Amino acid sequence: MESVVVVAAVLLALYLVFKIFKTMLKWLVIGVVVLCALAYFSNPDSRAHHDKLTSMRKDISHEVKGIKFDDYKIFSLSKKKVNGEEKIVGIGAFGKVWYFDDGK
Repeated sequence: MESVVVVAAVLLALYLVFKIFKTMLKWLVIGVVVLCALAYFSNPDSRAHHDKLTSMRKDISHEVKGIKFDDYKIFSLSKKKVNGEEKIVGIGAFGKVWYFDDGK
């Protein structure tokens, strides 16, 4: 009789863990979808990248031509060629653009 009670308790515990995990997974998926939709609709365009770069530097007339803009729909990157390699110098997401180029 004790083994039947133990098996029933284990099955009940597994069922509860499964239900909790299923609920958490559902809300996690909903959260990721909402976050991706928000990122998609607030992704800055190439003009926002250009404006941020011009506001940061006044002597950029020669640098803007070398900057390449890549749009990945939920985020965007600004790249420039340095010594033959493309280097990421800026990231755009959620309506903001962040540049971290040290100018070298």
